[in-house]
Amino acid sequence: MRQTAVAHNMKKNLRQTLTIGILLIGITVFGQEYGFDIHNTSLDEYIQIEKKLKSEKTLNTTNYVSFNGDAQPIKFKRKEKDIPDLMVSYHFKEKDSTMSSILYEWDVSNFEKKDNNQKSAKFQKALVKKYNALEKMINEHFGEAKIEGDLSDLSRTDKKDGRLNKKNIWQPNDSTEIVMYTAISNFYEKNGMVTTNPTHRIRLYIKNTKKDEKLIDKLDEKRVDSLNVLSKNFLLTLETKDLLKSKDYLSDLIKETVTDEQLNALIENLNFESETELIYSGVQVGLDGSVFTLLHYKYEDDTSQPPKELIKIIFDDKNKIVGIQPIKLQGKVKD
Repeated sequence: MRQTAVAHNMKKNLRQTLTIGILLIGITVFGQEYGFDIHNTSLDEYIQIEKKLKSEKTLNTTNYVSFNGDAQPIKFKRKEKDIPDLMVSYHFKEKDSTMSSILYEWDVSNFEKKDNNQKSAKFQKALVKKYNALEKMINEHFGEAKIEGDLSDLSRTDKKDGRLNKKNIWQPNDSTEIVMYTAISNFYEKNGMVTTNPTHRIRLYIKNTKKDEKLIDKLDEKRVDSLNVLSKNFLLTLETKDLLKSKDYLSDLIKETVTDEQLNALIENLNFESETELIYSGVQVGLDGSVFTLLHYKYEDDTSQPPKELIKIIFDDKNKIVGIQPIKLQGKVKD
């Protein structure tokens, strides 16, 4: 079967998704710079995005102490222009790599340790421009935020009481919180043992706030092998365009709502000329506490690191498919 153009060439109505608490059948393009879907994106997927963006993995210079089961965070640095380079920290549970939070941080103090590191008005304006662009982007996805402070008068930043602060809080659902704030000050003072240094930073947090999650047993090899066979058979029905047979692999809720048009759109975004290879298996908890099993595949002839394309298949506890996503990893998207 021929391989078609990438998802953005498809008609908009063929790219719509179905949801039952988690993403189901849909086409996903991983080119975005910020990962807000912390519940449905694995640590492995986040790392692959950083590699595709050519981020530099950095070492932890301090020992991170966690009281909630988090492992040492994994950190990356991305190059920026006119503002501090972006430091990205991925926090995850040590027992199962479930995402806890993500911190995106643009902070002069990460790179300049000297006292009195004052910055020009041009630099401060660039930082405010970045904050405003982030605010606009997140508002477009999640609606207006709760806001404290403002950044309207940069002329005040040289004064002792002229520090500018702004904080935005979004709550897309009852288990996710997005917090962004900035602090801008050019004031420097050394008074005895106390030094007040200029501050130029933006911090953007995506937090998993879900409480009392159901404990999940580790996937056993037998179950993974069984689901792998089901995945291969399902993909075979798509390759032969046997849509009626393919629906037998779907959960009842999906079967009732999925259309032939959506399945054909899915088929157009799969490459059947290459065999698939299972590269990851894991579990994920839905917002209602339901447990799902994730299998990630790459194409065998794709030797890129990370792979250029992935296929993510999600099973429910009845071994029925509730989600399939062809994932196309792309380069950095311009602002």
